Amino acid sequence: MRTLVFVVVAVAGMALLPETPVNAGVGKDPATAYAPAGPTSPPAAQAPEKAFEVVARRFAFEPSTLEVRQGDRVRILVSSADGVHGIGIRKFKVNSLIPRGKTVTIEFTATEAGTFPIVCSEACGDGHADMRGSLVVVAK
Repeated sequence: MRTLVFVVVAVAGMALLPETPVNAGVGKDPATAYAPAGPTSPPAAQAPEKAFEVVARRFAFEPSTLEVRQGDRVRILVSSADGVHGIGIRKFKVNSLIPRGKTVTIEFTATEAGTFPIVCSEACGDGHADMRGSLVVVAK
């Protein structure tokens, strides 16, 4: 008797659950009963991506000026030609070490228009203070 009561309660309780693997296809077209649900809304448009390859060398960044549009997703691949350098863009919270022989990927969204300094953030020699560039973010 106990077993029968348990089975009845368990089956009755299944009706209260949302679609689960146990009852997902009940009452549906067999061809689509277990198909994954499609998106409920179209995917949001992604910001355009601007990619740059930058070489850090004593005492310059090449190219020294990068230009993007406000809202662009920015990807900078930075490598060092001659020693350890760094790259810093304070406004966008960029501060990365660039070891010789390695390429470092930096990504951020250019949320604000303006001209922002790019600096070497690792002391690299006598010309370190002159190792500068610019990120130009053009307003939408």
